[in-house]
Amino acid sequence: MIEKMTPMREKHLERVKERASQLIDKKYRAGQSEHGGNLWRKKMLPNLIEETLDMMVYALTLEEQIEEVKNLCVAKGIKPVDAIAKIRRIL
Repeated sequence: MIEKMTPMREKHLERVKERASQLIDKKYRAGQSEHGGNLWRKKMLPNLIEETLDMMVYALTLEEQIEEVKNLCVAKGIKPVDAIAKIRRIL
């Protein structure tokens, strides 16, 4: 069963699209300023591999950071299961 788009979901989608557009614009312009040239004429595979490796490092680091937040919650007296539930609400 496919859920229909609610007004709240539509607003969320618009926020995501707007933010993505802003980030892409900023990143593209910074890349042009730094590297120049026409992106569509450049070799993509080496850059894609490099960026993919960076993404993996970022994902593993985020995993560590989430664990650290859980541990900080536990240190403040929040039960591990409750800390994990709260963290999962935002992931």
